[in-house]
Amino acid sequence: MEHLDEISIEELQDALDNVEGKKPTERLLAAIAYKNGVAQNELAEWYGVHQKTIYNWLKRLDTDESLEHAVSNNHRSGRNR
Repeated sequence: MEHLDEISIEELQDALDNVEGKKPTERLLAAIAYKNGVAQNELAEWYGVHQKTIYNWLKRLDTDESLEHAVSNNHRSGRNR
């Protein structure tokens, strides 16, 4: 596994208990499945996204910030859609 080598499944599960919202939850569940051996292309099929999206989700977790913050979307200033 090229991603998440420094993060344990237990850490991901703890973060899952502390996040709210669909996207952060999906990102953590995908990371847990990846750590359990599910391939990125299979995860992409499960979530109905491109494989590059799964890659980006996993890459977000390779950071020094908290897992809860890493999977959350940052507020973007500007005009609402």
